[in-house]
Amino acid sequence: MSVSCHGHPLAVLRSRLADQGIVTARDLRRIPTNTRVRVTGLPVLVHTPPTKSGKRVMFITMEDETGLMDLVAFPKAQKDSARAIYTSQVLTLEGRLQRRGKRGLSISVVVDKVITRLSGALSDLLYSAIPKERAGRRKRETTEEECQFDRRRV
Repeated sequence: MSVSCHGHPLAVLRSRLADQGIVTARDLRRIPTNTRVRVTGLPVLVHTPPTKSGKRVMFITMEDETGLMDLVAFPKAQKDSARAIYTSQVLTLEGRLQRRGKRGLSISVVVDKVITRLSGALSDLLYSAIPKERAGRRKRETTEEECQFDRRRV
C-alpha cells in the first residue's frame, strides 16, 4: 500500500505533457476516429490472452487524472517495447484512436510505439517536473486529511 497526496500523480506533470501534445483520457471522447494521439498513464492492467493465430496481442488499461483508457498493442508495436509496457510505472504511448459501436462510444488506441523518454519510473518523471530551485527545499509536513490512501503500487 502507498500514500498519494494532493490528487493523482500525473496531475503534477500535466502541463509538461500537454506541451508535448499528450492528451488525457477525457480528451479522447472528443477526438475523431483515426486521429493520431499520444497518451500518458499509469498501467492498471496488461492482458495478453491466447489468440487463435498464436500471436501476442496486448490489451492495456491505463489511468490518468481524468479517467481510464483502453489501448491495444499488436506484435509490430511490441517488437522493441514489450519490456517497457510490462515494467514501466508510467507509460506514454502513441497510436491511432479507434471508435466502435453504434455511437462510437467504445474508444481505444491502437498503439504504434512507446515514447520511452516519457515512460519508466514514476519517481523519475515526478522529480524531473520539480523546478530545480524547489528541489533542494524541505517539504512541509503533510496532514493526514490531505492524503488519500491508495491501494495501487506506485
